[in-house]
Amino acid sequence: MGRVALIVLVVLAPLVSGGAADATTYRWVDANGVVNYSDTPPQVQGVTGDRDALIEEALELTGITKQLAGLAAQVTQNTNLGKSPLDAKERAALLQALAAAFGAEPILATVRGVLRKDYDPQLMGVFVAQLRTPTLRRLTAMEVEADTPELAQKLPAFAAGLKANPPPAARMSRLARLDAATGTAAYMLELRGAVVRAGVRAIEPMLPPARRPKPGAVDAAIAGMIAQQRDLMRQEVLVLFLYVYRGATDAELDEYIAFEESEAARWFQGLYRRALIEGLAAASENAVRRIARALPAKRFSPPPLPEGPKTR
Repeated sequence: MGRVALIVLVVLAPLVSGGAADATTYRWVDANGVVNYSDTPPQVQGVTGDRDALIEEALELTGITKQLAGLAAQVTQNTNLGKSPLDAKERAALLQALAAAFGAEPILATVRGVLRKDYDPQLMGVFVAQLRTPTLRRLTAMEVEADTPELAQKLPAFAAGLKANPPPAARMSRLARLDAATGTAAYMLELRGAVVRAGVRAIEPMLPPARRPKPGAVDAAIAGMIAQQRDLMRQEVLVLFLYVYRGATDAELDEYIAFEESEAARWFQGLYRRALIEGLAAASENAVRRIARALPAKRFSPPPLPEGPKTR
């Protein structure tokens, strides 16, 4: 995401000022394929079933299982070693350590554990019923299709094309509302901070006392990083949404927004995101330890802390 930062600022700055419509008409397709319209979000009859079976179905229908299965490949493929002083053998060892640390199963186990602990059969039933509808299946398929190791390379060209062909203001307004409903930009910053914090926590015991961060320094640096990147992240998320949902109609997006604003979706997303932060933080700590073991001490150099806001 960070590689498209400058393009995003240049392209989208004049595009996000369009206001939302005063009223919203919701369109949705039910499980029987019937198209419905109303001025209130669709009411869905929840399904019932075994707890673990519904959890697995939710993870499958949301694309989470498939996306996490490809996480290790994404991490290794997007690790830039172009200017690294490591030799070929050391680079291979580093990538192997990353692939092992970011395997899907430990993270999925964390997600399943959180969902089981705070399970709500009524909310899960409604959530799965919504996921089974044709529109939700279609948009989820778009998300899974876009979530590849090549995404980081595709986004800059896509963002550059927006300068010549800017999206309509109404489209931007919908996507801004989708970000507000999902909290994607804020969550991505929170996730980034959690990964940094976990990495520092893993590195700290390996450092001599003089090089260890002072109490509160890590949290202050992360808070500064989040404050500096908040607006930029919103722009990046809008570009991401434009790309991922480029094949979706406005009516489909309205239905998707209504779904994301529902109590059931907010419940599931809250639990999943909490679990993902926990799982990725653990994976990050694991990765740092594996890399430290795999590389000679002279080659292992901990990354600097993110910069906080400048003070006079």
